[in-house]
Amino acid sequence: MMINILAIIFVFSILIIIHELGHFLAARWMGVRVERFSIGFPPTIYRKKIGETEFQISAIPLGGYVKMAGMLDESMDGEVTGAPDEFSSKPVWRRIVIITGGVVMNLFLAILILTFINFSEGERVLPYTTVGAVPDSSIGAKIGFLPGDKILAVNNQKVSTWNEITEQFVENLNDDIIFLVQRNGRQITLIYKREWFYQKEGEILDIMPLIPAKIGELVPDMPAAKIGLQRGDRIIRIGGEKIESWQDLTVHIQSYPGKEVEITWLRGKDTLSAVITPQKFTDTKADGQKTEVGRIGIYYYSEHRDVGFLKSIGLGINNTFQLIYLNMRGLWWVISGAKSASEVIGGPIMIAKMAGDAAKTGWINLWYLIAALSSILAFFNILPIPALDGGHLVFLLLEGVMGRPLSMKTRVKIQQIGMAILLTFIVLVLYVDISRLLF
Repeated sequence: MMINILAIIFVFSILIIIHELGHFLAARWMGVRVERFSIGFPPTIYRKKIGETEFQISAIPLGGYVKMAGMLDESMDGEVTGAPDEFSSKPVWRRIVIITGGVVMNLFLAILILTFINFSEGERVLPYTTVGAVPDSSIGAKIGFLPGDKILAVNNQKVSTWNEITEQFVENLNDDIIFLVQRNGRQITLIYKREWFYQKEGEILDIMPLIPAKIGELVPDMPAAKIGLQRGDRIIRIGGEKIESWQDLTVHIQSYPGKEVEITWLRGKDTLSAVITPQKFTDTKADGQKTEVGRIGIYYYSEHRDVGFLKSIGLGINNTFQLIYLNMRGLWWVISGAKSASEVIGGPIMIAKMAGDAAKTGWINLWYLIAALSSILAFFNILPIPALDGGHLVFLLLEGVMGRPLSMKTRVKIQQIGMAILLTFIVLVLYVDISRLLF
């Protein structure tokens, strides 16, 4: 529990500081006086004035703000005197730069993190295209997949890795998707029907590749790490049973929650063995029943293909905008009624769980989560909703077209409507989060 709390504070603090720093730097660049730079919401626990700006840290790390001279926003907490260093005294284009500064910094953070991950870790590739497991009553079962099927192409696009299969599936969602499959020496076609998309989790291709029982990453302080298992080790036997695939490994490990079992593995030419006690976890079956399963804290093996610095920048940019694109699609699915909010939307509680899980698996996963959330924050902040950066941007664009700002009365009414929409959305997100947590 404590790691979840610390992780969520760390994640939100990074996102908020970067976003507000974007507004702050843009304001100073454009010659606007910044009166206050605040991270968090009251009560204030630290305050220090440096130059003309008061910097403060508050107790609730779920937001922040930059208070600029001569800027009236939805709080109406400000005063316009016409001084040359006030926000309202600057030309429209300068104010646009300031308003979009937070979004630009969030995008920059996401690109920077993903560039670093790609450069340091390389591309993670699953070099498999053979189906290993097809859950009962799943979308994969409806399509007609069977264990042992080798996927050759998706919508006439040849595939050589599981990454490419997943990418093609996601790219063609909301349409019929044709899989060319090799089964028992002959080629057949299997079809994902468009109407299945509207079913719960119909956007997930829930088949699993046939993966060897070879270890990739290990979770620190979990049973596998404690007995000395390493990346690249291949599990060959558990409790006297032969292990031939990752699916075999998962099934056998899950059947020993909190119970000792002998595990044997290959490391190069050496055969090693030890007694391991899988940690006990509560899992939920497809029918909603709770069951106890064992886990030892390992991830399956994937290849890491090194990429050069320039390519890693390109991948960082591409990954960032892919995340934004997926969020745009998800939002549209909810608005159009294709998907329920509970299937797509996640809020602070879900983020806290994700942050805690990512922190437990290592810094790379935690920073990847920060990059993903930073890109999402940029996307949602630029939406044309009053009270968000996108709403302020719309006001400025209208002022640029009309040659004068909207009246204060009109702006206040629009801001009130925007705040109502925003609060409704926050309540919806919290309801979805709490429902997911309880049920």
